[in-house]
Amino acid sequence: MRDVTDFLVANDAWFLLGLCVFGFLLFIFTLVLWRKLAGVNRRRNRVLEDGRVGDIVEYLNVQADTLESLQAQIDGLRAVQNEQGRALLSCISSVGLVRFNAFDDVGGEQSFAVVLLDKDKNGVALSSLYGRQDARVYAKTISAGQGERPLSAEEQQALNKALQQPNAAAVR
Repeated sequence: MRDVTDFLVANDAWFLLGLCVFGFLLFIFTLVLWRKLAGVNRRRNRVLEDGRVGDIVEYLNVQADTLESLQAQIDGLRAVQNEQGRALLSCISSVGLVRFNAFDDVGGEQSFAVVLLDKDKNGVALSSLYGRQDARVYAKTISAGQGERPLSAEEQQALNKALQQPNAAAVR
């Protein structure tokens, strides 16, 4: 403790000089802030003079008109969004696909049955039978989750897969 006291006594002039410099810097900083505050007060008083109140009211009216315009645009976007939501309800929302070998002499599951359904379980079943010499494509209508014509085993599998999917086109 004696060493610290001796150090402070030996350098007390430097500590005093440092405190004076620090105090002077704080005084300058206070003056700068005071000038900035005075400038803000002058600008505020200029805007609120009797002749300037009309400008403020006019500015607020312009802003109100802008807000009304934005609200009209938002309402228009909501209407378009609702219309698109209704259109999505009639789009394909479920797909079922089954690949298979239609003939014994052809491998690689080149044949397929695909079922495409909307939210009301209406759609189409497409089948492609691939053989070495030819390929055939068949289409059958699906109404309310049932084929209007008898479905092959593969088409029925694809229909079951499509019916098990959640309705992706549901609108919130």
